[in-house]
Amino acid sequence: MKTSQNHKVRLLLAASVASLMAFTAPAVLAEDAAPTTTQTYKPWAGAAGQQMKSMIAELKTKIAAAEQSQAASPDFLEDLKATVSKYEAMQNSGGAAAPATKIFFDDFSDGDFTSNPTWKVSAGTWAIDQGGTNKGLVSKVRPQKVNLNNVLGALLSNQQGTAQNQFASIYTPVKIPNAFSLKVTLTSKDKQGGLNLGAYQGASGSTLYRMVYQPGAAPGIAIQKVTAQGATTLGGLNSVVNLEDGKPHTLLFTRDAAGKMAVKLDDKEVATATDTSIKGDMAGLLFINSGGAYYLRDVTVMSN
Repeated sequence: MKTSQNHKVRLLLAASVASLMAFTAPAVLAEDAAPTTTQTYKPWAGAAGQQMKSMIAELKTKIAAAEQSQAASPDFLEDLKATVSKYEAMQNSGGAAAPATKIFFDDFSDGDFTSNPTWKVSAGTWAIDQGGTNKGLVSKVRPQKVNLNNVLGALLSNQQGTAQNQFASIYTPVKIPNAFSLKVTLTSKDKQGGLNLGAYQGASGSTLYRMVYQPGAAPGIAIQKVTAQGATTLGGLNSVVNLEDGKPHTLLFTRDAAGKMAVKLDDKEVATATDTSIKGDMAGLLFINSGGAYYLRDVTVMSN
């Protein structure tokens, strides 16, 4: 009986989404077929827009009811939420995808990481280097036999007494939506310990999504989820990556509303993964150096 009920709920919700998509399709087709002439007036979409708004609200109500009664699988409902969010953004922006918004940026050009914006050191030593080929926010750690999977979160409290010679960590509190892009330009000087760069949740930073660079090891680039249960590698490049050529490199970590994640190295996609288990906004950025010499030239966070 419950299986039959779930099937009915799926059909009902899927039909609602199909109707929602139908509101946007005619406009796209009409635009493609229109002659290349300048129009004096633009079509007024007031009535259709209001209908679409009402349908989005109705679909949200149905999804909430399905969640409360456990009438459909959580994964299915999360996918529906992502679809509704997409069309809601399109509706709010007049039919186009909502533009990305810059949430955070720092190129450390002011020579001070303790303010504007504020970074907080919770382990090891961090400094600003403004000269030479290697410049930016720098961290150097003597190589240790540290498994990066064991360097989890919970690093927002001061760890200097126990972790000083093993790894260095730094974080900055900033509200980041669950769908985001994190871009870091960096130089790696020593082919030693790894570097992970991620967005965390919670006051202790024990929950996060992160991209991981492990020089001379495989996977050379990985996407990980960290929770209280430990670190899980969700996807990665199963080959060795070495960035120690004296040149700056760009790592771009993206996550969309459906939980799809990817890492690009110098504009080339090298890792992908999908996970929806960490929900809600992120509370900040957490970077960990577990045994290398890294210079972070700039950090940019955008909404997706």
